[in-house]
Amino acid sequence: MLNTPLSPAAAAIMNSVVRLLNKGESEKAIRTLVRMPDKVMHKEPELAPEALADDLHKLHSDDALEHCILLFSEGLFRYRTGRINRAVEAYHKVIELSDTLPSTIDAWALKSGAMCSTALALYRTSNLDQAIRYARSAANLAKQHSAFWMEGSARLAMGNAMRYLPGERARARALLEEAYRLYSTAVPPDDLALAFIRRQEARLAMDAGKPSQALSLIREASAGFKRAHETRALAHAKVDQGWAHLQLRSLGVARECALEAQQQLEQIGDRSGPNRVWRLLGWVYIEQGKYDEAVIEFQRVIKYAADMMDDEEKSDGQIGLAWAHFRAGHIKEAQKALDISEPLLRKKWSSLEGLYWQALDAAIRIRRKKVDDLSNRIRKLRAALARYGAPRITAECMALVGFELAQQDRLREAAPIIKETLSAASQIDAAVWTERFMSTAGSVDVRQWIASLITEMSERESLAEQYETMRICSIAGLHDVKNLATSAYSELEILTFEVENLPAPVLSAKDTAFKAGRLAADVESQIISGNTKILVEAQPLDILVFLQGQQETINRSSNLGTCHIDVQENLPAVMADERYLTRVFGNFKSNAEKYAHGCDITLSAKMNPGKKREIVIGFADNGQGMDPEDAEIAFNAFKNPEDYRQRRTNHGSGFGLHYCKLVVEAHGGRVWVDPRPGQGAVFYFTLPAQ
Repeated sequence: MLNTPLSPAAAAIMNSVVRLLNKGESEKAIRTLVRMPDKVMHKEPELAPEALADDLHKLHSDDALEHCILLFSEGLFRYRTGRINRAVEAYHKVIELSDTLPSTIDAWALKSGAMCSTALALYRTSNLDQAIRYARSAANLAKQHSAFWMEGSARLAMGNAMRYLPGERARARALLEEAYRLYSTAVPPDDLALAFIRRQEARLAMDAGKPSQALSLIREASAGFKRAHETRALAHAKVDQGWAHLQLRSLGVARECALEAQQQLEQIGDRSGPNRVWRLLGWVYIEQGKYDEAVIEFQRVIKYAADMMDDEEKSDGQIGLAWAHFRAGHIKEAQKALDISEPLLRKKWSSLEGLYWQALDAAIRIRRKKVDDLSNRIRKLRAALARYGAPRITAECMALVGFELAQQDRLREAAPIIKETLSAASQIDAAVWTERFMSTAGSVDVRQWIASLITEMSERESLAEQYETMRICSIAGLHDVKNLATSAYSELEILTFEVENLPAPVLSAKDTAFKAGRLAADVESQIISGNTKILVEAQPLDILVFLQGQQETINRSSNLGTCHIDVQENLPAVMADERYLTRVFGNFKSNAEKYAHGCDITLSAKMNPGKKREIVIGFADNGQGMDPEDAEIAFNAFKNPEDYRQRRTNHGSGFGLHYCKLVVEAHGGRVWVDPRPGQGAVFYFTLPAQ
């Protein structure tokens, strides 16, 4: 029988866990055990968690199972008070001792639970690789015994650690989704655990620079915490809410969230929680320009870290302190804070604090005009930011460096960095940083330069928005064309089975419908994937055979006369992508149907004498030809009717010929037109010979 004079509630829960394990209700036992600190503090709010952890450490039981529960409980309360290393020590003893338990006890459950708790503790110390290994082992062990809740807890712990690894946020999100599914499958479903997952998803949303989405997730999580009467979790959710409002630049709201959370955490005796509050307040005060208040908050973080012997928290506090001093213009104090934090960050340069350190170190060097190796430092910072994969952090760090370069009149180096900053930043952040810089820039020329740069970026953003609108409209239009062409082809295909000896124009229409549907589908998929370049797959092509196929297509047209072929003998094959070449001739044919209605067509091919090995291919009609000035703009894109000297009622956009130009150039060739007024136009293009 386990007992501790400091907490009857803790004793009752531990004995309940022992009974559940002896009865084989192992997953229920672990669920009960890991929730013990919150339940105990709710029933006995005057209890000091650290004192209880010390008391549990002194207790011993000759029963191996009971002793495992004592050690596990000690670890939980050590973690609660921020004594992470001592918590890990207790969990490790549980893992070792679980192997000695009798076979009648589900030792795997204690081992998996202790591994999962170890992972949660290790990620707090930035020992992420080891945390992931423990979480993965815990998940595999739970999966072997179909323990959905325990596997979900391990996946959640793995997702927590993955969030801090560079470039792994997508995997972290997937792990959270899997944990959500497992918690929902568990019997009974764990609504509280689902709320914790929503909170972690909110933090991922903030990492991605989506504070509004984060607030929505936090509200959902808070509702779950409230239903479960989880005061501590509610207070921490309030801190997360403050961070989201900080990103939204709602600084007054962020401060109120922090102060409300601080009051709640102090009421329940949570020693580690206020540390998160102090960090939040420190960054809020930096953004408000209250640098002295920010320094006080970060000094509290540093003192707490010293008391807990927590280098992770100490480095966080020193980085925040350095930023506050730098923004206040206290360069010596900022450098001192950086120097103190450097040895703490040597093993985690790719962490958030490491990125902040590198950005601030570069900015201080610029301020002090110590620019040796600056370009290399900026290159390393940019690479580290790319690996970290958080646009908001990238913008924040590069803004510090870029605007500092501009302040020192190093405009050539500043320009690409500031452009990069404004591209990655939210509109709110970009406006705040620009206003702050404009108000502090000493040179009128620099302020004007920044203003012109902002104008240029705004124009680019407007063009990007217009492009996206055109892209969406193009996809929608192509989708409709594809459906219409496919429907027409299907109807004509059915007709060929039902009616014998169909007229040539009907067969031509069926062939055209098939090609139109395939073309629309190809271009639609290209635009959706963002691959809008013409990527040709050139293969040897017999040009005579190809032109004979085009001759048949043209002869089936009711809008054109007879098609003739004039091909030089013994021509080598051309290197071409037949799909694209067919589209080129389709555009030439369409052009002739509109502007040389009823005329004869001649397709030609010959070697280009005296030049590199290329074949000149021609598409000629015997119509009225073109105005020579119109020929000069024939291959321009998106022409207006008023651009032409030769007045016609059926001028198109001209994009068909422009597309022909793009295709030919993608093959390495050239395209031009011989207008021949009164005789008929000839379109020529070259293709490389095999």
